[in-house]
Amino acid sequence: MEIESAHSSRPMAKVAAEEMESEIERLLPGRHSDVGGIEQEMPRRFALSHDFAEVGGKSHFRVEARDGEMENWSRLVHCLYWSHFLSRWGDRMWEFAVGLFMIQVWPNSLLLVAIYGLVETASVATLGVLVGNLVDKCPRLRMVQFSLGIQNGSVVAAGLAVVMLLLHPWATPGGFSVFVMLVVIVNVFGAISALAGMAMDVVVERDWVVLIAEKQAPGSLTKINSVMRRIDLSCKLLAPIVVGFMMSSVSVLASPVLIAVWNIISVGIEYWLLHHVYVSMPALQQKSTAHQAYQASSQFAESNAEEVELSVFERDNMSQMEGHEEVSLLKNTGQQTTSRQSTFLNKLKKLPVIEGWVTYMHQEAVLAGLALAVLYFTVLSFGSLMSAFLSWRGIPPYVLGLARGVAAMMGILATFIFPIVHARLQTVRTGNWSIWIQWSLLSVCVVSVWIHNSKVASLLLISGVAASRLGLWLFDLSVTQLMQESVPVAERGVVGGVQRSLQSLMDMLTYAVGMVIVRPQDFGITICMSYGAVLTSALLYSMHVYRVRGHLFHFDRLLRPRWIHNT
Repeated sequence: MEIESAHSSRPMAKVAAEEMESEIERLLPGRHSDVGGIEQEMPRRFALSHDFAEVGGKSHFRVEARDGEMENWSRLVHCLYWSHFLSRWGDRMWEFAVGLFMIQVWPNSLLLVAIYGLVETASVATLGVLVGNLVDKCPRLRMVQFSLGIQNGSVVAAGLAVVMLLLHPWATPGGFSVFVMLVVIVNVFGAISALAGMAMDVVVERDWVVLIAEKQAPGSLTKINSVMRRIDLSCKLLAPIVVGFMMSSVSVLASPVLIAVWNIISVGIEYWLLHHVYVSMPALQQKSTAHQAYQASSQFAESNAEEVELSVFERDNMSQMEGHEEVSLLKNTGQQTTSRQSTFLNKLKKLPVIEGWVTYMHQEAVLAGLALAVLYFTVLSFGSLMSAFLSWRGIPPYVLGLARGVAAMMGILATFIFPIVHARLQTVRTGNWSIWIQWSLLSVCVVSVWIHNSKVASLLLISGVAASRLGLWLFDLSVTQLMQESVPVAERGVVGGVQRSLQSLMDMLTYAVGMVIVRPQDFGITICMSYGAVLTSALLYSMHVYRVRGHLFHFDRLLRPRWIHNT
């Protein structure tokens, strides 16, 4: 009776735990019978079961801890969102305003605008790989400090140079040399700002975002990517309106000063937000160790390869010396020449630019990245070329502004649709459907080339371009996530740099075509070329889909009625 009363006074959970221990001991003799021994010897699921039995009905403490972790993670993500907003708002204000400033400086020519755009694009195209390589080599927080300081400082310097240009017209005696110097300053600092901004994009969007979304609920990365792109597109829509209001209501001269002040204030807030995210996420602080291990393994593999090549070379020389010495001398001379050539090629391959392109071409998602880059070779967007063409056709500026707004809204809509579509189709298939949808909608633009009524043709062109933004941004989000998920941590910077370089190169080719085909009457040729570029992009991505999945569509499901699948 005493034993029974003792057992009955114990908690039922404790009794169940002891029975589990005895059953484990019976099934697996030789194990320790104490709780610590069981947790050390048995798989983790038994330890967790025992732990759950110990706490009994108090498992809600774990739920509360998990809720606390999710709340903390949500705060970190919102810090990232606010930092991205501050950065993008400043970028979009300067991007829109600098063209207007150049027009004010030289009212009768677009030369300064074209030069600025060419210098900025060319700098990213040529130096993007080096910047990406630098991102991989530098610790994350140091790269953020460096990029933020350089980017915002460059915008401030360029803004002050613009103020000087507006205050001192170049037509004054002796003012031309000062004018040229100030224009050079604006272009140089604008290019530096673009490169630093590219570095920030690679650091945050290609690296930090992936690590922050790790070990979270499925779809976290998709949601973060969508919100980040939504912020970007919203700033692209609203920032020009604010800049236009500043220039109209305040003054043109005050606008660059206000933009410079914005960058001075925002840089501190941006860094504080990103620093808070960095210190709260241990995963962000582990890159240097992982990268050192990556470098050490690469060096170890290279040293082993060199030792093997050296031993083989020495063995061959020994065998040749034992035979015919004269023939051996000739062979050694040839081998030395080949060795020098091989050494030169190896050194060439190790150049940061060449090594970056080689690394990019070996990525699993290389075809998807190339497909995205090809889309930048286009006049089918509300950029300067198509806007100038529509203006030549007599389309009022307010209509162009409305069309640009509708296109931006379609892009924002894509950021809401992407998580829903991604949950059903996953990343690869979402990209495949979106690029072909974009190509199909742009067919309307090609039809407009053969419409003789200019108003109807312009309406078709505007409608096709605006509607195609839905497919474009869905595809952009798909490829971005593909590269985030497939590129190794140690290569994210250089791969992101090459991707941006490719996109800038295609953008430059667009302007080059615009310089060759200068007559507005021939703009239909550039429309067809752009349409062909989108088709090329779709085919490249379809090749990626086939390589990854082994097929493009489930033809058996397409051919059979739905009721057959349900039987």
